[in-house]
Amino acid sequence: MIIKSLYLFRDLNDTEITRSLHCSRAEVVEFEKNSYIFQQDEEPEHLYLILSGTVLIGQTNINGRQAYAEYLREGSCFGEIDLFLQKDCYDYSSLAKTDVKLLAVTRHFFASACPNHCAHHQRIMFNMLHIFAEAAERNTTKIQLLTSGTLRQRIAYYLQFLSQGHKTVDLPLNREELAAYLNATRPSLSRELAHMQEEGILYLNGRKKVHILDFDLLQNEIGGAK
Repeated sequence: MIIKSLYLFRDLNDTEITRSLHCSRAEVVEFEKNSYIFQQDEEPEHLYLILSGTVLIGQTNINGRQAYAEYLREGSCFGEIDLFLQKDCYDYSSLAKTDVKLLAVTRHFFASACPNHCAHHQRIMFNMLHIFAEAAERNTTKIQLLTSGTLRQRIAYYLQFLSQGHKTVDLPLNREELAAYLNATRPSLSRELAHMQEEGILYLNGRKKVHILDFDLLQNEIGGAK
């Protein structure tokens, strides 16, 4: 993905993007697979936008258990909440699941007013509002998921959301990460998936692919129908 395709620079021409990159002290950084971009409790200093690769956002609770997990891909950004709230440290860690290339934008660009009142600076701040709105929408979806009742209902809701009407679902998370995402333990998740397979709702094809056999049964699970 090229920098001009990022939503942060939407409606800016090449010259304005070049000036913005200079003004923001942004730089392209690369991380190798399985290396940390930042770890939980480090001080927030950058907004990161993914130009290529996949990043795992994760959180570990005080008991050492993974409490949250989500994959982010090309075009996504992360670190923005902690940066704008001026937190002392990140609430989560970010790990390169593949080799990744990121655009790192410093706190300076957002924390200080542009002395020249540049139109492109104002446009970027407006684009950030859109990015925050998208983040809020994702969080609303996550809340709906976590308040969907039983673990089985949460699984059904998640699969329906991912499927977008298609029978085959490629899971972006492994079992441990998915369990954390659904606020469950890994054994409980595996057991519930096995039960749903036995009942003809779905078929597990390996560890990362699910075939939905009956959408009506899946919808019944979401609604809590017996």
